[in-house]
Amino acid sequence: MKPVIAILFAAIVTGAAPTELPAPPPMPRRAITRPDPEPPGRRIDIVDGEYKFMLFIPPAYRVPDDGAVNLTVHFHTVPWFIIDEHLRRGLAEPLLLGALGEGSSTYARPFATDLDRFDRLLNMSLKQIEAHCDGGTPTRVARIDVTSFSAGYGAVRELVKQERYWKQFRRIILSDSLYAGWDPATTQPGATSRPAVENIEPWRAYVESAARGERTFVLTHSLVPTRYANTDACGKALIEMVGAKVVDVPKGSSPATEDPEYPLVRRADKGRFHVWTYAGEDAGAHMTHVRHMADVWKALDSAE
Repeated sequence: MKPVIAILFAAIVTGAAPTELPAPPPMPRRAITRPDPEPPGRRIDIVDGEYKFMLFIPPAYRVPDDGAVNLTVHFHTVPWFIIDEHLRRGLAEPLLLGALGEGSSTYARPFATDLDRFDRLLNMSLKQIEAHCDGGTPTRVARIDVTSFSAGYGAVRELVKQERYWKQFRRIILSDSLYAGWDPATTQPGATSRPAVENIEPWRAYVESAARGERTFVLTHSLVPTRYANTDACGKALIEMVGAKVVDVPKGSSPATEDPEYPLVRRADKGRFHVWTYAGEDAGAHMTHVRHMADVWKALDSAE
């Protein structure tokens, strides 16, 4: 998309001051293999009670003179791949990974049952960063970026319930990673099914802040059907929440629309709130989103 066209498109869609919209990346099938050897860097276990996370510190990382640490936090998927994907997007700062198992409740439980757990994980990570990167200089978390795939949204949803956490977030990127139960009141015969309010409402404060341009929220999603509210239904609920406009994206209008299997078909943007809809109803359609997370990062960096 040419810059002038993008500026006009943004003004129409968001109703906000004209800015260049990020260009959603193509999401073709992408084969992955575990690197051998794995990229250099420190891999440190961060254990809080029964839950084990991994802190990855790139080899060249040094704590800034002011002690301000920017941290990326990711939920779900094997650590080697997430490290590789974040390095591919240009990560040069620490990464905290949670690969806790299967199911959104597995990711929600640690933070729903202990509201201070995330604080402790941050503090433990800072101590390791001080010890390994700077010889003990006091550190503080300056900014947090959060990513998740599939069931990992369960953790993110618990964190955005607390203002003290989400106010530190710069970006949230959900890679086909937002589901909900159905609202019983809207799943009766003749009614339009909607995601359960209790599953969608926790996102309100963060996504409204993103729509105002104060931080970034991106949901890229497939059209894979599920017995519960899928990422498409949940994306529509968030779009309605912030009052964004859904725009069909014509085939051939951008590289992202031209993939034969998983083309971009719709987008909704307001401020720095973005929901990008890609075709595809099979397992490959689901997996392709996390395998292009780095490309989403690059699209945001180019626009911002």
